[in-house]
Amino acid sequence: MSRPTMDSWITRKIGAEKLTRGGLERYQLDSINRTLSLAAEKSAFYRERFGKVRLESLRSMADLPFTTPCDLKADPYRLLCVHPNEISRIVTLQTSGSTGTSKRVFFTDSDIELCTDFFHHGMRNLVDETDSVGILFPYKTPASVGDQLIKGLARLGAKTEPLFGLPDEEISRSIAANGITSLVGMPGPIAILAKRYPQLSTIKTVLLSADFVSDEVRKTIRDAWGAEVFEHYGMTEMGLGCAVSCENQIGYHVREADLYIEIIDPESGAVLPDGEWGEIVFTTLTRVGMPFIRYRTGDISRWKTERCPCGTVLKLLDYIQDRKVSKGSANAY
Repeated sequence: MSRPTMDSWITRKIGAEKLTRGGLERYQLDSINRTLSLAAEKSAFYRERFGKVRLESLRSMADLPFTTPCDLKADPYRLLCVHPNEISRIVTLQTSGSTGTSKRVFFTDSDIELCTDFFHHGMRNLVDETDSVGILFPYKTPASVGDQLIKGLARLGAKTEPLFGLPDEEISRSIAANGITSLVGMPGPIAILAKRYPQLSTIKTVLLSADFVSDEVRKTIRDAWGAEVFEHYGMTEMGLGCAVSCENQIGYHVREADLYIEIIDPESGAVLPDGEWGEIVFTTLTRVGMPFIRYRTGDISRWKTERCPCGTVLKLLDYIQDRKVSKGSANAY
C-alpha cells in the first residue's frame, strides 16, 4: 500500500499552495512570534521570564531562556494563557524525585482538537479506511490518548476496537473475531502479546508509543506476525502527539506546523547542528491554553542529515535513544 506522508495536511494547515522548507520555516517564525506575544500578555510566568520580545529569525530562538519541568511543577497556573474556566482537561503527571511534586498540563478544546487532528492524519502512515485498529491505551477518559485515537481514526474511516484493560487471552480472541489488522499501544505489552499469540496473522501494522522501543521488541513483533512496526514519539506537554514514522521506518516525521524542535547540548544549552545527538527542546506553535516555549524534555535524539525516501519535506528526527526525565505515570494517557 502506498501511504501518504503528512505533507498535504501540513500544507493546508499553513495555508500554502506547495510545501517547501523555506515556506514552512517562515510559518514557524510567524507562529513563534504569535506565541511569544500571547505568552507575554497572558502568562505571568512568561511575562516575568522574558517579557515582550519579537524574533527576526529562527536562529534567535537560542537567545530565549528555557522552560523546564521544574517550572511546570512549581506553579502550572502561571503558565496559563486563558482563564481557568476555559480549560477542558487537566492531565496530572506523577513524577519521580525528592519532592514527588506532580506536573499538571492544561488543555482547552482547541488544544485537544490539535491532537485529534494529528492522530487523524498521522495514522494514515499505517492504516486506511479498510483497516480495523485495536486500541491498547486507556480510552474511557474524554480527551485521553485512546479516546483521541478513536476519534481521529473515525475521521479517517477506519474501525476501532478498544482493548485496553482486557486479559491477553480476551485480546487475542477479539483480534481474531473482529479481524483487527492494526494495533496501537505500548511496546512491552504488545511484545508480550506477540510472543504468546504468534498465530494472530491478521495484524499487518503496529504502532508503538509512550515508551522506549528496543530492537528486540521490534524483532519480536515482526517475527511473530510479519507486521510492519511503526513508532510514535510524543509527551503530554507537546499536546500528547509529536511525530510518527512512515513506512520507511528510519525516524520520525514531526508535526512541524504545531511544534518547533531544537536539539541542544544538554550541558551547555547550545543549539547543535543537524546530525549531532543532544536533548530535544520544543516550542508549541498553536497551543493557546498552556503554550510551552523552549521546553526541555530530557529526551535524546538528533536531526538526521539525510532525506527520507518517502519524499517528505519534513525533517527526519532520529529515534529516541535515552530518557533523562520521568515522563509520568500511565494516567497521562
